[in-house]
Amino acid sequence: MKTLKLFMLIFATAAVLSTGLYADDDKDVALMLKTVGQVELNKQGKKSWISARRGARIHSGEQVRTGDKSLAALIFTDDKSQLKIRSNSNVTINGKREKKSIIKKLTLGFGELWAKITNQETSMRVETPSGVATVKGTEFNALFDNENFIVFVRQGLVEIFNQFGSMLLRANEMGRIRRGSPPERLQGNPDEIFDLSGEDESLKLEIEYEDPEGNKKKLIIDF
Repeated sequence: MKTLKLFMLIFATAAVLSTGLYADDDKDVALMLKTVGQVELNKQGKKSWISARRGARIHSGEQVRTGDKSLAALIFTDDKSQLKIRSNSNVTINGKREKKSIIKKLTLGFGELWAKITNQETSMRVETPSGVATVKGTEFNALFDNENFIVFVRQGLVEIFNQFGSMLLRANEMGRIRRGSPPERLQGNPDEIFDLSGEDESLKLEIEYEDPEGNKKKLIIDF
């Protein structure tokens, strides 16, 4: 019986991965892979917040917020693009499905995020009250503190803009948009502005199971 359960678990996991990575319906845009500390979800149209757990499905329009010394790591269900929401942050995740991809739009209410777009055919947009960043096939950090919207490009290209102007940022460049001002190139050390820890680590999905002898094992899927 245990052997059958293990076979069914691996078969189900393979089937899920082969059908678009955990896609549930048109509203299901991301999957919570890891939580550290205080991570909460606000379902669309709800007033209350609930504790987020690993494996939670994120639907379009839902908010994720983190507390002190906390982290939320997500993966999008269409192309395995990755998102990490850092401590003391609030992000609304929106996605619109078109054919086999999701048009991703993040509203950064406050705080910091890191994202890696794995497919250059898909795009991501980060919106704040100060300005907007449009991203395609890129790894980047973004921070918003109610006045300043700062973007650091790790790889690829990011365009930042508001009603006062636009700017194209390349790899290892930073840009800032102050509320009510045009974008400007920012000099300095990104480590002094952003939390860059752990960004080279791949996201993993861990599934616990028992082998036929009753020993506890872990099935680890790297993304």
